[in-house]
Amino acid sequence: MSATSSKKLKIIQWYTGEIARHQIRVVAACPTMELVGAFVHREDKVGVDAGVLAGIAPLGVRCTNDMAQLLAMDADCVLYNPPTERYGEIVPILASGKNVISIIAGWNPKGRSVYPAIVAACEQGQSSLYGTGLNPGLSYELALLGSSICTQVDSIYIKTCEPQDSLSPVFLAMFGFGKTEAEMAASSGAYGIFARSLQEVTTLLCEELGLPHDGVGFEYEFEPSLLDYDDKIVVKKGTMGGLLIKASTTHQGMPVATIELRFLLGREYVRPEWLAGGPRQGWIEVDVRGTPGSRLTHEIYADNDLLGTWATGTKAINAIPFVCAAKPGLLSPTDLPLGRMLRLQP
Repeated sequence: MSATSSKKLKIIQWYTGEIARHQIRVVAACPTMELVGAFVHREDKVGVDAGVLAGIAPLGVRCTNDMAQLLAMDADCVLYNPPTERYGEIVPILASGKNVISIIAGWNPKGRSVYPAIVAACEQGQSSLYGTGLNPGLSYELALLGSSICTQVDSIYIKTCEPQDSLSPVFLAMFGFGKTEAEMAASSGAYGIFARSLQEVTTLLCEELGLPHDGVGFEYEFEPSLLDYDDKIVVKKGTMGGLLIKASTTHQGMPVATIELRFLLGREYVRPEWLAGGPRQGWIEVDVRGTPGSRLTHEIYADNDLLGTWATGTKAINAIPFVCAAKPGLLSPTDLPLGRMLRLQP
């Protein structure tokens, strides 16, 4: 659905965790946007004003868990923040005529069985699906930027490292923090599901740069905690205090594009050797190997511990005008103009 600059863009916030509450505050401060709806999962949030939920003045928007009510609502874009990929919700949202920007889905679902339904829903609703996110949605774009000085690209390796101060309790529990190594090995858990999404990003990079590829790879590494942790969740010494995920797109069994994610409770909870393989500086390190080689590092810094989380949400908001103006269908960053900061009210 296209939107013109003569009216405010109407936004629905779908799920209201920490990132979403930040998004509500930013949308409320944006003179070109208006929050018109908010979907919640928890029963105790139903009926609460979205502004109050986000820690600001009431906005006159009551949170609801009635999906049909929001699907029937007139809105330009849904900021979709699920705990895991939920295409069963995304498809009807698209079919109802609302663009969807998701921080954990929609990156490159062309290989999924649901993809024909996504295409049909975008056609029916004349809407678009755009996936962003991934610490905080810059890995793919930085890799493309790094490749722009190369005459040849052989492979791409992306490293990120994220401490718990930017992770929610739900995320920590979902990914297995506090479990034993045997418990982690018994079930792939959320990190296995997340791996497929990461592989969609690495495959998208291969497609964009014309790198040969014929398979995918995945591995993870358990790092026991050196200390007890009792803050957002309870983690006993010896249970998981760090998690390394490597997802890649391969050619003849060799990685061509790889994303490595390190999640940890904090530096004091893991061995220095475990961190030695992480980004040499910054928060994200992108290594484009080719002629010439190109390495970029990106660091987010501020006093607030939730900065990384908020940056993910902010990037999604800054994409709203461009997604609303884009052609219907699945979008990647190359389909949109370069993202930029929206002007907010003081």
